[in-house]
Amino acid sequence: MGMNILSELAEYISSKTVVEFEELKERFPGRSESSFRRDLSKLKCLTCFTDNSRYYTLPDIPDYDGFGLWQYGAICFSKHGTIKETARALINESACGLSHTDLSNIIGVPLYNPLRVLVKEGSVICETDGHRMTFYSAEDEISKRQRNNSSGAARYSADHPFDLHVTIDLLLAVLLEKEDTVDKAHIFLKANKHPNITRKEVEEIFDFYKLTEKKTEFEIS
Repeated sequence: MGMNILSELAEYISSKTVVEFEELKERFPGRSESSFRRDLSKLKCLTCFTDNSRYYTLPDIPDYDGFGLWQYGAICFSKHGTIKETARALINESACGLSHTDLSNIIGVPLYNPLRVLVKEGSVICETDGHRMTFYSAEDEISKRQRNNSSGAARYSADHPFDLHVTIDLLLAVLLEKEDTVDKAHIFLKANKHPNITRKEVEEIFDFYKLTEKKTEFEIS
């Protein structure tokens, strides 16, 4: 009986791709909530970090991006688990630390509370430069490397010819949204936060970062 319900659950979730917990209870009446929780745990189902964690999917379904994130419509999953663990992992893996804006752009939701908890429990380190807060790994070797990279990036940015927010949004568009040509990136940016950007500006950023259309090789830190 136990194996039968697990097989039926797996088949149903697979057919739906993503399923809400309440929908499962309606589809398989008569089982207690605790039994469902155990079933989902046995199937190693993943819980979304949005929508109050009420959606589930099977572990072999997500096609994660370079940040370990997968989005199904507006529902977001992370290979790292919760939004707090996702923030911690991204900070640890970053080349020179991340600001709250960086993290929000990557994950797509505000992270004030998760970051506050991470700092309080000592999982990450927060340093302030003026109004900018940068989060670094709490691991000594990693944070030392991140700070060295960060100071080098700051020296480099003094001669940087482009608006920082435009540059970040363009690089995120190329990496996450696959807007990997000048024309596609230009259209995307005009429709999302930068309505006055010109095609020439986009082309100049492509040239500056040596982004080759259709084959982009760079790392966002």
